[in-house]
Amino acid sequence: MIRDLSKRDRKGQALYVGARPRNGRWTQQQGFTLIELMITLAISAILLSVAAPAYQSFIGSTALTTATNDLVAALNMARSEALKRDGQVSLRAANIVSDDFADGYCLVPGKPDDCDDALRNFPAVGSEISMVVSGGYDKITFDGMGGLTDTSNSTRAFELCRANEDHRRVTIALVGRSKISADTSCPS
Repeated sequence: MIRDLSKRDRKGQALYVGARPRNGRWTQQQGFTLIELMITLAISAILLSVAAPAYQSFIGSTALTTATNDLVAALNMARSEALKRDGQVSLRAANIVSDDFADGYCLVPGKPDDCDDALRNFPAVGSEISMVVSGGYDKITFDGMGGLTDTSNSTRAFELCRANEDHRRVTIALVGRSKISADTSCPS
């Protein structure tokens, strides 16, 4: 097929580039060719295969950060309640058997053995995150001055791990303040 490029605009550019003659008239080409669509799909598939693992890791890391921030907020709430009530307030694991705070935890006045009279219940954080108090304790208790009780003059630490990849440690000082630190590997 021979194109008639004799029709030009003022700058000398050929008109009807990419056009096809149809019934003696020039029309604009519409749509994509099959090859253009296949190349686009191939590029999209390559980009998705590279991005999907990174996205999964990002989601898991965000879940661990959220669980850590929720725990620190619960510790601050327990300390605040102890100061307000001028008495003991505990943050304890909802599952007494496993002592794993990842199964949920609650804020209770005093030092009870269960979460029946809880001021607030916190839900489980998910199956891939473990949250354990170092030393195997099932509760953290604050006194009326906001400090830790029953500690034998030592700090407490929560170990939060996600699938042995990410690790956060929340350390609670004797005065009741909590501090977050990050590490790349979970303790054994």
